[in-house]
Amino acid sequence: MGFKEYYRAFKAYTDINSKEYQRRIEELEPHLLRFMKRKGKVLDLACGVGGFSFLLEDHGFEVMGLDIDEEMIKKATEYAEEKNSKVKFIVGDARELPFEDETFDYVLFLGNTTVHFLPKDLSEVFKEVKRVLKKDGLFLMNFVDMRGLLPRIRMGTIVGEEYWISKVTIDEEEKTALIEYKSERDSFRVRFVIWGKTAVELLAKLYFIPIESVKLDEVSYLNVYKK
Repeated sequence: MGFKEYYRAFKAYTDINSKEYQRRIEELEPHLLRFMKRKGKVLDLACGVGGFSFLLEDHGFEVMGLDIDEEMIKKATEYAEEKNSKVKFIVGDARELPFEDETFDYVLFLGNTTVHFLPKDLSEVFKEVKRVLKKDGLFLMNFVDMRGLLPRIRMGTIVGEEYWISKVTIDEEEKTALIEYKSERDSFRVRFVIWGKTAVELLAKLYFIPIESVKLDEVSYLNVYKK
């Protein structure tokens, strides 16, 4: 039970050449570039297999990718070799970044990564992001309003090409949701931390200056903050 099975199941997170992954890039690319007008050093935090790292390298940025999942970093490194990319990928914990203070002009936190972190942990992530950002650096965070999404989820909702949601269990305190995914060949369960838009923004304001919130669809956002 966990996110390893989730990410393996959906190409939108693991196959940068898939139409699902490319759709994610096409959705975010114009918004990222609108805010990232000045070239500089970028930390792609929770980078996964590195699709956005390569995108920004192609646009002239110096990029470092970090993820806690060794399999993701291994795959990202393989993609980098195929592309003859100079992006460096490392395994690391977002709550304890292995970088000096004020190293990066931009930190990206894309792909609804907030669902991995309980409040204390996400607070530690934000604290570390602020530490490694240069003065006036930008923090760009993409997330899903899980409190807005959960009421829309119905049993049988199709996810990806072959899975559907078979069960959703929310804990008594409404802090996490256990979602079961099934296909014709297997099933798995993933526990998501339930972050609503308001809660994410209130926590972020403790560390950053809000610049803009871009609504990507009914429950997905790209929020931009300045140190």
